Amino acid sequence: GGEGGEGGEPAEVPEAAKPRLDETHAVPEFTGLWSAEGQLGGGSPKKAWNNLSKLEQRYMEEALARKKAGHGWIEKQVVGGREFKGTAFVPSEKGRDVTAIVFKDFEPGKVYKRKVTLTNASLAFNTFKLLDLPDTVKDFFEISYTHPGAMSPGMMCDMHIRFEPKVNEDITEHIPLLCKTGPQNIPLRCLTKKADVTAKATDLEFDVIMGESQTIQLVLVNHGALDVPIHLRQLAGLPADLSPQSVAAHLAAAEAEGLYAEAPEPTLSYTADSTAGNYATTKIDITFTPAAPGEAVVPLHLRMPKGLSVPQSPDMLVLVRARAHEVPIYVLHETMDFKCCCLGQTYSQIIPVCNRGKVALKASLVVSRELHGFVSFSPDMAYVQARDRSGKAGRFDFKMKFEPEEKLLKRCKEFLVEGPTGLMDTIEIPVRVGVPDQTLPVHFNFRVQLTTGLIKFSQEEVDFGVVAVNDSVSVKLGVTNVGELPQRLGFPTLPREVTVQPNTGFLSLLPGEERSVELIFCPFSDIHYNFAVTAVAGSNAPYTVQCKAVGVAPPVEFTCTNFQLRACAPTDRIQQSFFCTNVSKEATSMELLVPRNSGIKLSPLVATLEPGQTGRFQLDFCPPYQPEHLSQMLLEMTGGRSSRMQVKKGEG
Repeated sequence: GGEGGEGGEPAEVPEAAKPRLDETHAVPEFTGLWSAEGQLGGGSPKKAWNNLSKLEQRYMEEALARKKAGHGWIEKQVVGGREFKGTAFVPSEKGRDVTAIVFKDFEPGKVYKRKVTLTNASLAFNTFKLLDLPDTVKDFFEISYTHPGAMSPGMMCDMHIRFEPKVNEDITEHIPLLCKTGPQNIPLRCLTKKADVTAKATDLEFDVIMGESQTIQLVLVNHGALDVPIHLRQLAGLPADLSPQSVAAHLAAAEAEGLYAEAPEPTLSYTADSTAGNYATTKIDITFTPAAPGEAVVPLHLRMPKGLSVPQSPDMLVLVRARAHEVPIYVLHETMDFKCCCLGQTYSQIIPVCNRGKVALKASLVVSRELHGFVSFSPDMAYVQARDRSGKAGRFDFKMKFEPEEKLLKRCKEFLVEGPTGLMDTIEIPVRVGVPDQTLPVHFNFRVQLTTGLIKFSQEEVDFGVVAVNDSVSVKLGVTNVGELPQRLGFPTLPREVTVQPNTGFLSLLPGEERSVELIFCPFSDIHYNFAVTAVAGSNAPYTVQCKAVGVAPPVEFTCTNFQLRACAPTDRIQQSFFCTNVSKEATSMELLVPRNSGIKLSPLVATLEPGQTGRFQLDFCPPYQPEHLSQMLLEMTGGRSSRMQVKKGEG
């Protein structure tokens, strides 16, 4: 007897001798096949199944089907008079409800794990059983969880899924659950890496003004996990009957037969080869820089390698619709030709600047460094109004003033071209019209041929010598037009002793022409003369010729120096007399000279007059008989009529 046995109390049993609950097993009332001994118990289950009769096997299959269908397991859940119908266990991952369990972008041979939480969403206690996956995929998955037994509403259970793919194929199945409220399938999708490229827009429209460039991005979105090489090539053309359904066939034929443009469109620039990264947006810049106004449609084949994934994106047709407009501001005439201009003169011309745009634009004419000081514009800046409703372009007229000088040729020697005369005397230089709101400046060519307005005289000084008073002396003066323009020349103001013939000194000179004029000097006094004769050309340039002479008084005076005789027939005779007086203080001898064959006779031909003496002279005029001259005169008088008769008379 120890202390523990006193008082009739049972002795205390040691802790190690007490049985554990987890080692206590319930003993079935009836022995099952799994523990039976003999012909039907133990051993391999297949042998037991094979030893069943056909009726027993059928009953066994029906029992398994009922078990799988939940026969005897499924119960209606009615709470508060309302029957629960719906998804009993809601799957979620990382606190977010999901509609399916997805293994995305897997690679064969790798192991993927996923933790899924099932939450009891029914109205009362509920539980579930995990059924077998389909035979086609069951070897790829391992699903484990700790069954909590009956789960109250809102209670959660974690399910661990281990996925080890063996083939590179998509899997679309479900995880079957048998709940107390009925069967439930959780969708299961396993997706391989894809090449899924789409374009936000494949029809690109460019609307550009000449001189500018526009860039539009071809945006490609890769929804897959594979990097996709992109090749962009220009097609040779598109068939007229191309439809959206035949695009794929046409692109395949173009790739197979190489139906691509040999020389790509030069106005388009883009990156031909690029890569669309996985789950990324790739932007390909396409830049249009027009070279001439017009419209064009350029087809581009966006090609991707085949066999990257199943399925994968098809090739795409990218249409580039380009439209180029002319610049709003332009000069009506591309070349402003001033023709031939004379140095030292001032010229002006209208420069019309037009605007075909929709808004008024500022325009300014810029004088280049070479033309500075010789060319000016009025005004130098103006706003050119927009076109009107009828489409007629707005217009503003600038005035161009040109004052050429000889040094202009040296300053513009880089812009000299051969002129009409074959000389390098023509300037052709561009002039810029600045438009702040227009990228491309406007130019027009300023063309002018420069020439001199110089008139050259054969003598710079004329000496008339000694000339008697009331007598006249003429001197020929050569005049040459050195320039390339016709010029007029005149002697508007002359001394009273000088006259110019012909046409009183007014004449026209063609380019390079040389003509002669007569300067006639008739002194009125017996003095020394020293004067200038001034000629003025059409360019208002004065030219001066210095003249000198000595006037002397004559020793004799005639009562008449000009005889007007009456008409006289051949062989007839006319007589006229005149007087001569010696006004000098000395005796003067003189001789009268008669032209030969003139029909004039003077007598006496030689005479000596004493100071103050007056002598008489006789003039006889007898026209010589010349038949050929007579017949010619008759022809001129009759205008050619009766020419035969007149000739005969002349001969007689």
